[in-house]
Amino acid sequence: MGVIYAAHDPVIDRKVAIKLIRTDLLSGEEQAEYVARFQREARTAGRCTHPNIVAVYDFALHEGNPFLAMEYVEAGNLGQALARSGQFPPADAVAIACQVLDALGCAHGLGIVHRDVKPANILLLANGTVKMTDFGIARFDSTELTQAGSVIGTPSYMSPEQCRGEAVDARSDLFSAGVVLYEMLSGERPFPGRNFAEIAHRLLAEAPPDIREKCAAVSPALAAIIERALAKQPADRYASAAEMAAALRQLVPGGPAERDDRTVVVQRAPAPVPDFAETTLATIERKLAQHVGPIAHRLVQDAARQAGSLDALCATLEQKIERPEQRTQFRNDVLASRPDASVRRDAPDASARRDAKVAPDEARRAEQELVRHVGPIARILVKRASDAAGSVDEFWQLLAAHISADADRQAFLRSRK
Repeated sequence: MGVIYAAHDPVIDRKVAIKLIRTDLLSGEEQAEYVARFQREARTAGRCTHPNIVAVYDFALHEGNPFLAMEYVEAGNLGQALARSGQFPPADAVAIACQVLDALGCAHGLGIVHRDVKPANILLLANGTVKMTDFGIARFDSTELTQAGSVIGTPSYMSPEQCRGEAVDARSDLFSAGVVLYEMLSGERPFPGRNFAEIAHRLLAEAPPDIREKCAAVSPALAAIIERALAKQPADRYASAAEMAAALRQLVPGGPAERDDRTVVVQRAPAPVPDFAETTLATIERKLAQHVGPIAHRLVQDAARQAGSLDALCATLEQKIERPEQRTQFRNDVLASRPDASVRRDAPDASARRDAKVAPDEARRAEQELVRHVGPIARILVKRASDAAGSVDEFWQLLAAHISADADRQAFLRSRK
């Protein structure tokens, strides 16, 4: 039905994945439904901004066929890893499961149920990070495109209620996560079968084999967590992904479940957080976006609230970049620009900023010039810069920071004169 391409985004100068669906193979209502579902995938994944979820950058149509521009992830999936190794040590399986649950918790908090949690949709990066992908059959709680009574998903990982075609909620994903954890530990699926009917019978009527009979290294506590996750009735499972993840993390060596004594650590008062200049953050954000995409804005803002210096800020952000050579490039780019105004000791107070509004004519002229470089988002960027800038000069510098190419950035600044 489709194909995934490796592609290059010339605007931000990064590698992306293009997921294209061939709707020309469909017709009538079937085609319209696929386009609607694909568009929902973009909307769904686009709302889920989380380190353990593959980012979606854009949705559009090409010759009537919908496509997604997505984060390019150099990684194999969990299904491939299971085919090679057969089983995972309990510590590794728990670490993977916790990251899967963290991703699901983010989606569930937005009212999104994934509905197809399985090893093929769980990517394993070389640094141990897990990224979930393929929200193609995910749905919003309020959507009308997927009605109760339709069975969508992969049979071996479905929850009983999903198998029956009933309405599902977040607890259905937790059942599927329990199936994946069971398979990682035992090397086998808890509800195997040669066809859908055989799988469905076992899923609906039979208890899974005791995981400890398949893997002697599984502790009674871990077995109990899996048993609860695989309960036939949703009410008997964990109430949330966070609750299940917390139960698993209790099993980590040195975690609360492993300690008989408790040490109370008195925290020192936090060091003052510096007031980074907007131009400094905008410059760093632009350089980080070349490696991580639009999430750079949120990462920079969060790190700036915690970092005690520009060096600490950059060191924190480096860890968000997966490939070592890209981390080095980011570090070198920041050092090359090395903003002198890393901390705004002389920043005007809020009242002074409110008095330094950019004139409407100035803002309109800047928007007309900026739209040539960044497109329609220029209007939002102009409004944000107008509110943040303490002077007209700073206003133009804030806008220029959103232009990737140096030549284009300089041309934009010259257009002011």
